[in-house]
Amino acid sequence: MVQTEAHKITPNIAFDPVSGNTQKDPNTMNASDNFSFDTIVDRHNTNSAKWDKYKHQDVIPLWVADTDFKAAPVIQQALEDRVKHGVFGYTRTDEQCNQVVADYYQKKYNCHVEPNWVVWVPGIVASLTLAIRSLSKQHSQVFTPDIVYPYFHTTPAAAGKQANHLAMTYAQDRVRIDIDALEKRNAQDARVMLFCNPQNPGGAIYSREELLRIDAYCEANNLILVSDEIHADIILDEDKQHIPYLDVSDHAHNNSIVLGAASKAFNVAGLACSWAVIPNDKLRRAFINEMHGIISEINPFGYTATLTALTHGDEWLAAMNGYLCDNRDYLMEQLNDIKGLRMLPLESTFLAWIDVSELNLEDPCAFFETAGVGLSPGSNFNDTNFMRLNFGCPKAVLEEAVSRIRKALT
Repeated sequence: MVQTEAHKITPNIAFDPVSGNTQKDPNTMNASDNFSFDTIVDRHNTNSAKWDKYKHQDVIPLWVADTDFKAAPVIQQALEDRVKHGVFGYTRTDEQCNQVVADYYQKKYNCHVEPNWVVWVPGIVASLTLAIRSLSKQHSQVFTPDIVYPYFHTTPAAAGKQANHLAMTYAQDRVRIDIDALEKRNAQDARVMLFCNPQNPGGAIYSREELLRIDAYCEANNLILVSDEIHADIILDEDKQHIPYLDVSDHAHNNSIVLGAASKAFNVAGLACSWAVIPNDKLRRAFINEMHGIISEINPFGYTATLTALTHGDEWLAAMNGYLCDNRDYLMEQLNDIKGLRMLPLESTFLAWIDVSELNLEDPCAFFETAGVGLSPGSNFNDTNFMRLNFGCPKAVLEEAVSRIRKALT
């Protein structure tokens, strides 16, 4: 962000004239602080999509879903080692790489995955498109949640299909598919159902009971479910557990594509690496065949970062989730104390979903930008009553953003 007189650095943050960063004062650090999530990294002049949106403006960017944390030291070291090799040609995976993903599912979720079920793709959005194109050739529609991140709504059209939006519910302040309404839907023109778990926006983690009901509907209507689980490693509540969709039932196992990546949890989205787990041989072959001539190879740094994250990133991830949990709790307390704002509780992600309907703003996004905070408009996700705020940033940045919002509304 542009440093101006309006941006006050909190007392326990000190400016480093050498690096240009502001860092947490060592005298205030807890003994358990092993990673520097309080470090404010200057992302200007790095072609950052998040920060360049407001280039030369005094606007704190809290919109697109990447965090402002440095990657885990173990990932940085692995990348440095790979750079030292000096040759970065076309790169392919082998069964050993796939085994890392299989081991991750076994260790993390007690979910069995065979290495040959794993297909590597440069990104989740590409996998959504591949799934639609390969599995829905004879169908005109693709089921998709109504309130979800934008590519769920645009990829069906890009694949020559119509997005058929599924009703959502806000019951218990958890944004998710309205399963009661789903069970009444006619699915005869659809073959593929897109699914987002944890839910973005809203951060709800679907329970096993909810997943079983969705699976029963898919089985009754001959639907293949494509589950985007990119935020699965970001769990903010200790009593919540992510369940991979393929592990819900035998039917789900054989009639699903589960998508994952280290990109959100470990902040390596720019390295363009993700995977699809497809147990069904026929579905997997169709998916792979659709890749030819469309999908390029993944770069070697993407593989390096992802495999390192899955094998050696647990300690850093636990620390980051704890930090995000504190940020969430702070934000909940502060925003819900401001008249006209209501932040919903969230179980996962670093993306707050904030009801701004009481403010009666003609252009909520422009209003908050004028206040010096860049948020994602709810219209992007199909609910104009809300704004999305990315709190995956140092606490000092979040405090300044809240201060600006409070000043604009009081």
